[in-house]
Amino acid sequence: MAIPEQIGRYIIKSELGRGGMATVYRAYDPSFDREVALKILPREMLHDPHFRARFEREIKLVASLEHPAIVPVYDVGDIEGQPYFVMRYMNGGSLADLIAKGQFTMQETATIIGKVAQGLAYAHRKGIVHRDLKPDNVLFDENGDPFISDFGIAKLAESGNSLTGSGVIGTPAYMSPEQAQGKEIDARSDVYGLGVIIYQMLSGHQPYSADTPMGVVVKHITEPVPEILKVMPELPPEADDLIKTALAKDKTKRYENTIELAKALNKLSFGDEGNLTFSTNSGIKNRLGPNSTMTPSRNRTGFIVVGVVLAVALIGFFLIRNQLITPEVTSTATTEEKPALTTAPITETSAPVFAPACSADVIIPVPAEARLTDNRCQQRTPYASFAISSGAEFELLNPEGSCRVESTSGGRQVISCTGPRISCPQNLKV
Repeated sequence: MAIPEQIGRYIIKSELGRGGMATVYRAYDPSFDREVALKILPREMLHDPHFRARFEREIKLVASLEHPAIVPVYDVGDIEGQPYFVMRYMNGGSLADLIAKGQFTMQETATIIGKVAQGLAYAHRKGIVHRDLKPDNVLFDENGDPFISDFGIAKLAESGNSLTGSGVIGTPAYMSPEQAQGKEIDARSDVYGLGVIIYQMLSGHQPYSADTPMGVVVKHITEPVPEILKVMPELPPEADDLIKTALAKDKTKRYENTIELAKALNKLSFGDEGNLTFSTNSGIKNRLGPNSTMTPSRNRTGFIVVGVVLAVALIGFFLIRNQLITPEVTSTATTEEKPALTTAPITETSAPVFAPACSADVIIPVPAEARLTDNRCQQRTPYASFAISSGAEFELLNPEGSCRVESTSGGRQVISCTGPRISCPQNLKV
């Protein structure tokens, strides 16, 4: 896709990344003689009121956040009906880039997390939960100072109104158990995400891995927290307790907020839990190299959201883990009565549909290949591993039931699953 030469007064230099909900360009602002990052809603999304509303809410939300640890917004605009906003260009790359170069020391980790935690605490005081904390969304300036970016799927906790329209969305590798199940989230959900980042900074890898994104989600919900000392025995013994507290399955057993987590890490690293500063004086800048300017790789940009609208896989997960989801789990998105079963034809233009209930017989649409690789799923993450063909049988993480592709009398193909009756969120997106 051709890169525009100019958007408003901003001269476009290069594309930093492209995701399902936005494109980010590196641009030059002649009015202030500076480089900026310009985030714009793609034209192909303009017709979708849901995406436009979410993008415009992100603009208002981010513009309201003024903190030394959050990427600042310089300008907002609209070009021929296409909304955009302009942010500070962070030329130090992302935390993901630095992790790829090697593990961090306890002191480096504590220094970075200390600032990030304060930025998150500020957002939490304003009733905002980030919901998509990950190394890609922690960016550095040329001095090595970290900033939180991408509040695109943040949630206004105080009002209960999601900016995504769905309670289950985020990045599987960093998602808290309650978020993965569509349950109520709060600041402690971000504590969990920050805990995963700490684990990865210290060990060099994520705490859970699996062949599929849904497999990772299942492990976050069901498997014990890995002992970091088994992979990093040189760490102090208390590091294991810190990780286990941050990643507790029950959010009431986690650190109450990100500041508590940062103080615990600071005390473990420096012996002083109260010394949280905004100075990254632990050699972070040295990791950036002699030329601190780094261009984030397109497949790791902070704004690419792997939405866990893993339709087929989520249904399968609910079928086998029904004991994890109680009948009290409901959605605030709608309270109106809906039919128990929902089907949809296999077409590229099929809009997401909803399965308001998961009964003993569940029918969900077959996701066409085009829907897995369109602009909403740039990372080509499969919903599940199975072949799409009429009459094909496959396992759907469901040992107690079975699923198969069937053709309806109207010529449509659906996946029919049989299994135990369970209760599901009414707005479960499939």
